[in-house]
This record gives sequence, structure tokens and C-alpha cells, in this order.
Amino acid sequence: MVFFDVDGVLFDVPEYEESGEKVAVSTWNAIFDKLGIYHEHERLKEMFISGRFPSYMEWTDEACKVLQQHGLTRKIFMEVINGRPPMRGAGEALQELKRRGYKTAVITGSFKALAMRAQKLFGIDHVVAHCELIFGKNGKLEGWKLTPCDYQEKALYFKEIAKKFGLSPSQCAYVGDDVNDIPIFREAGFTISFNSRKGSVKKAAHVVIDEKDLRKILPYFPPL
Repeated sequence: MVFFDVDGVLFDVPEYEESGEKVAVSTWNAIFDKLGIYHEHERLKEMFISGRFPSYMEWTDEACKVLQQHGLTRKIFMEVINGRPPMRGAGEALQELKRRGYKTAVITGSFKALAMRAQKLFGIDHVVAHCELIFGKNGKLEGWKLTPCDYQEKALYFKEIAKKFGLSPSQCAYVGDDVNDIPIFREAGFTISFNSRKGSVKKAAHVVIDEKDLRKILPYFPPL
């Protein structure tokens, strides 16, 4: 079974970068940017880095409150979600993995809507995502559901999904790009750092692929 991160792996996030060793770039950046409140993202990020949020769950809960306060609507949100460009070669790579007999899964600290888009586009077998936004009949953000599936908790879901499919972690691979993927890198039998700009991520992986073409992972997955 091959697991994937979403932002930076299945979808490109070309316009943003997070250089620190505690924060990963994601579609969260794009949502704040779309609303014209990127300074709020920066403020909340610094609070997380400095430890003022005990966990990423507290951070993203506060982020959702800020998005609500600044009038995020379903229309604006879906414009961002549907505007995320698929990574070059993603469709071909996922299709070929399925043809070779592999199951596929996604675990992401990003939005459920983006993970579901990945599932629809690429035929992903199993999806777990951190944030589901709930919009009212008027189109305005009314609430949110947060699943603890990022950073350390990513590894817990990884093991849980593998077990569901009758596999051990050593029988599974993970393709990720940022610091929040490192906990899974420590658990999976085979790991690929894909499109990462961070040395800690590359060091933690078995294989490093810098070229932004997901088809480059295929030589590491022979037919089953």
C-alpha cells in the first residue's frame, strides 16, 4: 500500500514556502491569501512556533475562527480547492500503481474537500483529512470538524489504515514532502521525500526525489 501527502505531493503549491522546521506549507496558506488576510496566517503561525498553541489542533481551530470572522464563504473556499493544480504526473502515477496491484491512501493535515478531490481525480482507496469546513445555506462558514491526523497523529492513522487493509507498517510506503510527514517516515517500510526543500525531511526518507513529477516514484514500486 502506498500512502501520500496531499499539498506539495498530489497537488502543487508553487506560490508558497515555509522555511522553518515546525510548519509545513499547505492550502491553508492559499485560503488566508485569497481572503486578503495572509498577515493573520503569519500571526497564528508564529504563535504555534513559539508554543502559544499547545498543539496544531488548537492552532487550526483558531485559524478556522479567524476565517469565519473574515467572511469565508463556500464559493471562495471551493475556488481555492478547485484551483490547486495537480502535481505533474500524478494521474499517470496513481493509475499505474493501481495497475501494478497497489492500494493507495491519503493522510493530510489539509482540508477534507481537497482530499476528496484527490480521491475523485486519482482513485484513492482511503482518505483521512484534518479539517472539514461546514457552510450554511447562506454559503457562509458556520462550523468545522477537526480530525487529529497531522504531525505525530499522522503516524497513528497510518498504522490504523494499514491494519484495516491487513498490512503491517513495514509493508507500506509513504510519499511526503514536509516536516509533518517525518513521524510517518519513522514507521513506514519505505519512504520517499518528494519535492521537499527541507533537509530534515530528505534525511528522514529512504529515497529523495527533487523533480516535480510524481511518475518518478514508479521505479521504486515494481508490479506485485
